[in-house]
Amino acid sequence: MASSYPLTQLPLPAPSAAPAEDARQEGFELPAHTSSVARARARLRGKLQHWGFPEELAHTAQLVISEFVTNAVLHTDTVRIACRIHLDAERLRIEVTDEGTQSCAPQPRSAAPEEVNGRGLQLVGALAQRWGVSAHGGRCGRVVWAELGTADGAL
Repeated sequence: MASSYPLTQLPLPAPSAAPAEDARQEGFELPAHTSSVARARARLRGKLQHWGFPEELAHTAQLVISEFVTNAVLHTDTVRIACRIHLDAERLRIEVTDEGTQSCAPQPRSAAPEEVNGRGLQLVGALAQRWGVSAHGGRCGRVVWAELGTADGAL
């Protein structure tokens, strides 16, 4: 697959709003391999622990990033995945950017009771305050994002 930009230079998406003084953010890239799902989860978990994020909410955040990275690996033709987390007093925003060439956006689907897969985006929709998909700044790919509220709004 040909990429429109170097693999080591996959641009990280800009946060959705200007960061507040107490906002914290982290960005990292991973290859589009199934092993990157666990790596993204571990990186997120470590950063949230460092920031003092509540453990229960961190588990939810790990589920969200797992779903987004898994979908990028399995359902796009991307070679690299960029992840960004942004935490302020009101919410944690998780963004996963792929460089895939498909024009379709991920859609929740109805899985049959016997199916093992197919419920991830439904879970994200149930757990997140908001989630969505954005174009990747005129380039190939997309940004899939979710926002989780902080427990007490006082992080």
